[in-house]
Amino acid sequence: MFPTLFSLEIPFLDLTLEPRFYGLFYAIAILIGSRIVLSEVQRRELGLSDDDAMNLTLYAFLVGLLGARTYEIVMEWSNYYAHQPFWKVFAVWQGGLAIHGGIIGGSLYTIFYCRRKRISQAHFLDIAALCMIQGQAIGRWGNFTNGEAAGPMTDFWTGIVFPPGTVIDRYAQGQPVHPTMIYESLGNAVLFLILWRLRLKNFPPGMLCALYLIGYSVLRSALTPFRMDNQYLTLGNTVVLAPYAVSVVLTLVALAWIHQMRKHAN
Repeated sequence: MFPTLFSLEIPFLDLTLEPRFYGLFYAIAILIGSRIVLSEVQRRELGLSDDDAMNLTLYAFLVGLLGARTYEIVMEWSNYYAHQPFWKVFAVWQGGLAIHGGIIGGSLYTIFYCRRKRISQAHFLDIAALCMIQGQAIGRWGNFTNGEAAGPMTDFWTGIVFPPGTVIDRYAQGQPVHPTMIYESLGNAVLFLILWRLRLKNFPPGMLCALYLIGYSVLRSALTPFRMDNQYLTLGNTVVLAPYAVSVVLTLVALAWIHQMRKHAN
């Protein structure tokens, strides 16, 4: 809708500065996530210094960002990036971040960091789950301001008309569409509030992360029919929607993890 915060021309550099809302929302998510990490590390008495906790937060975010971009490029290479200038691969300010890649990248770095520091992986994956889901809730508003990640045309009361020049208007052509990114943002916010309350329950470490994986997989699967930019995977002779396939894998991993936690508890 309005992708840039403002536009400032710098004549002597022949440069136009146009910071984007997309980046602002990510910055807000990082700040909130940092606060969550510090408070949860202290509450859980994990014995990690504030500096180490902030290093973990920053690098997990950066690796998650790399994972999100890599996933997007791999999935869209033949459809888009192979036909664009190479610098488009790095143009994250224009959108093109796949959340499933971010979840995988951020989680793998958290596991790597915890093993290297010999600290509890399960506790920090729980904390990472809280950070990721609040970041997803905020980050989807970046999709909204960029005019991307919406659904099919609709006459439902929630329908929004996106302006000419946006990705959505290329197919909508002035017709209202489902603002799927807002649906998901609201769903993510509800999931965050549920997990935030559940963190105080007497669950074994790791349970919160498992519930996050299941909850988000269900939410994303429910909203997939309302997305017009879905990606596909070819498995043998079968073509499946990538969000469904990844959601099934994440759910199975979470269920196996829950089974292991219950097994150890008994």
